[in-house]
Amino acid sequence: MNKAVFLDRDGTLNIDEGYTYKTQDLKFFPDVFASLNLLKKDFKFIIISNQSGVGRGYYSEEDVHKFNDKLIDELKKHGIKIEKTYFCPHPPDVECDCRKPNIKFIKQAEKEFNIDLKNSWVIGDHGHDMGLAKKARCKSIYLLTGHGVKHLGEARKQKPDYIAANLTQAANYILFNSQAKIISRKNLKSLSDKLRQEGKNIVTINGAFDILHPGHEKILTEARKQGDVLIVGVNSDSSVRKNKGPTRPVNNEKSRAKMLASFSYVDYVTVFDEKTPIELLEIVKPDVHVNGEEYGENCIEASVVKRHGGRIYLVKRYGDFSTTGLIEKISK
Repeated sequence: MNKAVFLDRDGTLNIDEGYTYKTQDLKFFPDVFASLNLLKKDFKFIIISNQSGVGRGYYSEEDVHKFNDKLIDELKKHGIKIEKTYFCPHPPDVECDCRKPNIKFIKQAEKEFNIDLKNSWVIGDHGHDMGLAKKARCKSIYLLTGHGVKHLGEARKQKPDYIAANLTQAANYILFNSQAKIISRKNLKSLSDKLRQEGKNIVTINGAFDILHPGHEKILTEARKQGDVLIVGVNSDSSVRKNKGPTRPVNNEKSRAKMLASFSYVDYVTVFDEKTPIELLEIVKPDVHVNGEEYGENCIEASVVKRHGGRIYLVKRYGDFSTTGLIEKISK
């Protein structure tokens, strides 16, 4: 059987400025080609989209076909094959069996392409994409591109496997196969002792790492440059709730650890349940602990790190990125 990635169209592959249908308005997100090329070895690509603009009279089914043909041709130029596109032309107030989250098209694709739905994925930027995945028993990733921020609350009710900032993160999450990089608390001491015996300089950094953004990637890459091995401490779900409140985290601890471990510049990830990483640092005894400059040289981790001979390295803030800020924007 074949595995597939069922892709939404507007807001997932191409930039959606509202009822996009003119071929001259086709603009791909910058990471689409690279991301799909990562996935194409293991997955077939099938597009399923709701095109209510047809039913609303904004454009015709012929317009949808022309746009899809252009999109498919452009992807083909980059070595990406779309097996088939399906779309529902009906507006939300018309009862039909093809509008997502209904699974008519996904079941048709299952038969036509011999798809193993259990090991396939749905990626999209609407709650109905996650509902489609749930009904079809596929795995799912919700994107914050397109209308993703607007519909995040609705999407969370469907419990997607991961909420990603972009398609690159989605591809890395799907392809993750390095479970050995995720270290349990009970094995953390033996790992740290082994690394020190090998003469490795250990670097640590900690945080919730909930919805990953460019600020996270900046501080993680800077952290990796400070030594031989980077160990990332991730707050558990209960720890995040203690620090951030009952509506957080957006992604659960297993998903957050898996996403971080998928990055080549992260060597190990471990989850800690305490409100602060102090006990974790007592075990690891890092040579360098990395923090954002906003926390300062005398951050809460400083005393334990310096007591074991380590030092604090501060990374300058990169842009105005913040998961908390994003959540606040959504709630408004």
